[in-house]
Formats: sequence, C-alpha cells, structure tokens
Amino acid sequence: MSKIKGFSFGGCSIAQIRPNVAGQAKVLNIVIPFEEALKLTLALDECVRKINKYNFSTKEGKKAAVNLVVHAHKNRIAVAEGKLK
Repeated sequence: MSKIKGFSFGGCSIAQIRPNVAGQAKVLNIVIPFEEALKLTLALDECVRKINKYNFSTKEGKKAAVNLVVHAHKNRIAVAEGKLK
C-alpha cells in the first residue's frame, strides 16, 4: 500500500487580518474535529449564500465579504458577514 501524499483541499486569498499578527506568527495551524468542521462548512455556506444575494455591480456588493473570527482564548471560530475597506 502506498503512502498518501500530503496536500491541501484548496484555499483562498485573505484581504485583511486584524490585528496584524504577521510579525508574531507566520503560520497558524487550526485543527478542527470532524463534527465541528461540518458546523463550520454549514456556517460558511449560509454566509456565502447571503452575500450572493447582493448586487455585485454596486459598491456595497463589491465590498461584501466573509469574516472568520477566531477566538483563540475560547477555541472558537465564528463566521460573520464582513465588509472590505
């Protein structure tokens, strides 16, 4: 049996990180249990569906974004609607 290669399932670019933690940590590995990952995918899907209803030819529609809020002290990730600057 061959060993499975390590890979990612995809990714995306980040528009902003607040506060700027680039000098403190270059990489954050966040490990999420399967059932919690299912909750995260549902939350992301709901947020993306809401954002998709905006008219993207308008200024407001172009600024629509998903905001992932990581509460490190509570070991929680929240999904909220955000706006680009």
